[in-house]
Amino acid sequence: MNDSRPYRLVRERDLPTYAGLRRTQIAELIKRGEFPRPIRLSDGGRAKAWLEDELVIWQRQRLAKRDIDLTKTKMSRTQCSA
Repeated sequence: MNDSRPYRLVRERDLPTYAGLRRTQIAELIKRGEFPRPIRLSDGGRAKAWLEDELVIWQRQRLAKRDIDLTKTKMSRTQCSA
């Protein structure tokens, strides 16, 4: 598939819209491999951004984990009351 549309970039100041986390929390998740890594926008500069598509995937993974955890909780409650 040849998708010629440009990637949408999300700057660090806009990350709370996607993640709802502080910069320090995001940095820790990146270290643990649990959050998408940023890309450098220039070789010598400090500017960085995240690919919006990767942030959306991360959101969907968090939602799926929530739903799995919720299902496990409901199942364990049902087994305990039986």
